[in-house]
Amino acid sequence: MKTETVHIRISPEEQERLKRNAGPRRLSVWCRRVLLNELAGGISIAQELLALRQELSAIGNNLNQIARRLNTGEQVEIASKIPELDDIKARINRALRRVR
Repeated sequence: MKTETVHIRISPEEQERLKRNAGPRRLSVWCRRVLLNELAGGISIAQELLALRQELSAIGNNLNQIARRLNTGEQVEIASKIPELDDIKARINRALRRVR
């Protein structure tokens, strides 16, 4: 049973923005889920972004290795990595939509 309340003051513009973000859900339900981090899939957005940043760093390292090989004239197969990059891009976009 919910017995406690949290009060905040917001501008009319902020309230409209919150209502837009909540969509068809009641604003109180949406706010509770956001504040309790339930809309981030059970993992905090900061943790998810950190994991994505680590993946991007690894990809950057791989790209640097590929560039070094190409600069020496070696043939490098990179087409197989495109789906992985597309997946990471989609995950980043989903995380960014939750943060905005």
